[in-house]
Amino acid sequence: MFKKIAVAIITPTHTKKSFDMGLILAKKLDSDLSVIECVYKNPPKFCFFETKSDKKNVEKQIAKIKNELKKWKELALKEGVKINTKFALTDLIAHWVIDYVKEHKIDLLIVDYPKLSMVEANHHDDIINQIHHKAHCHVLTMKS
Repeated sequence: MFKKIAVAIITPTHTKKSFDMGLILAKKLDSDLSVIECVYKNPPKFCFFETKSDKKNVEKQIAKIKNELKKWKELALKEGVKINTKFALTDLIAHWVIDYVKEHKIDLLIVDYPKLSMVEANHHDDIINQIHHKAHCHVLTMKS
């Protein structure tokens, strides 16, 4: 039924719950699994150029994401599940996820919905709603 499953990690405070569900489903259904991590790019301190500290912060952000994706990949390979990983630093998380889903013809998208502060929850709700309405695949939201 679902030949291509993607787990989208779109909040800085996420749980492993969505990844575990994606791994279980991919293993049971003999599906390909993708883990995509999409976070907001920190804006530069000055509008027109990036400082050295801005560049170092971006490098730290990328290193952290790559390390986390490496862990997801190791866990999936241990279970015998074929996995692809990708990350993006972007200004528009929902659009990037929707484009990824369309481009890779994903059948099921699993999104984590952790407990967040009220401001974060409202913003996250907007992202989830955009994904639900514009992604042309099934969307499973994992609540904590």
